Amino acid sequence: MTTTSALEARTVAGLEVLHRPGSGPTVVALPGLGSSGWAWEALAETLPDIDLYAVSLRGRGGSHAVAGTGGLTAHAQDVAAVVAELDLHDVVVIGHSMGAYLAPVVAQQLPDRVKHLVLVDGGIRPHFPLFMGPALTRLTFRTQLRKASGTFTDVEQLMKKGRVGPMLADRPDLRPLIVRMLDRELGGVPGARVVRTNVDRCVEDAVDTFHGSAVEPALAALAVPAYVFLAENMKKAGQRPFINEAVTAAAEARQPLLKVERLKGNHVTVVFAPEVAQAVLA
Repeated sequence: MTTTSALEARTVAGLEVLHRPGSGPTVVALPGLGSSGWAWEALAETLPDIDLYAVSLRGRGGSHAVAGTGGLTAHAQDVAAVVAELDLHDVVVIGHSMGAYLAPVVAQQLPDRVKHLVLVDGGIRPHFPLFMGPALTRLTFRTQLRKASGTFTDVEQLMKKGRVGPMLADRPDLRPLIVRMLDRELGGVPGARVVRTNVDRCVEDAVDTFHGSAVEPALAALAVPAYVFLAENMKKAGQRPFINEAVTAAAEARQPLLKVERLKGNHVTVVFAPEVAQAVLA
């Protein structure tokens, strides 16, 4: 069912980078934990003038087989290498979920090239109970990622196993976009589609995101504005948000460059909020 895309895949600094040229702002887009650069195709369509570079990090999409060190600092160095090779300046860096935690670390690597950040349901570490240390975080994410890994007959089977449907209950209009995005993400052949995600690498990246030493110092060191958009619930209506008001208020008090807004929707659907696209153009 794959359709023609405005994004063109190319290799930059050893990574898959999906590019759609434009005369507007230069945007470097960072996907969530198990996603690739294809997660940002809808942004390219919403903002047709931006010069978009959506990066597939090591272990994801067209970069799934790229070896090397894991963790946010290593990913940030990779993204900085992409920006340097392309000689990009006045860059808007947007990230979702893990990509939102990665974006400030990227800004540290590129102190004179980043204009502002857009962080979507991430960036600010959530409050975890004391028992949710690295070991349990590793187990939790491995269990979740395995649900959406392996080989599937089609996108619909993947969505069912990954329980994507309930996340779209309040936004059925987004279903075609999600189906198309997942179709782009998958490799393989018809009837045997393969998720191009390195589960082990993603699990260790999750542990580093929530327990490593890169995230909080990078947020504290921000020298450019960061527009932060947080979903009102985790996966579906009625659930608590991924990042609550208490940790948000504390982060705002520590870092005045954060501009935080709570939006309707969940961890998946908030990416498509018009406020997110508007912030890219700020």
